[in-house]
Parts: sequence; structure tokens; C-alpha cells
Amino acid sequence: MPDKKAGKKIGWGRSSSGWEWITFYLLGGVFLGTACGFGIDYLVGTVPLFLIVGIFAGFALGLYGVYKRM
Repeated sequence: MPDKKAGKKIGWGRSSSGWEWITFYLLGGVFLGTACGFGIDYLVGTVPLFLIVGIFAGFALGLYGVYKRM
């Protein structure tokens, strides 16, 4: 019976899963921060102050998620 793992590539194909979750954390954090900041700005009626804060906070949370995953 042939080994199923024998046909798998070693190299970039195996390391792509790591990049997937790094991308998910970073982009997800930025999108979530942007959405929350835009929502707060809409409710409060301010200039895009919370939008900018939300973008930076989302990026920081994404970096923290990547750090905790490593």
C-alpha cells in the first residue's frame, strides 16, 4: 500500500499555512478595528477620530495575536 504522505511537497507548500494565520490575524485585526472605529464615529457623530484609533488598535491587536501564536 503506497504512503499517502509520499506525494506531498516539502518547502513552500508546507509553510503556507503559517502565512495564512499571520495574514488572518493582521488583516482581521485591522478590519475589526476599522469597523469598530467607524461604528463609534457614526454613533457619536465625531470626525474620523475613532476610525484612526481603531485602525492602529486593530493592527496592534493583530501583532499581539501573531506574537502569542508564535
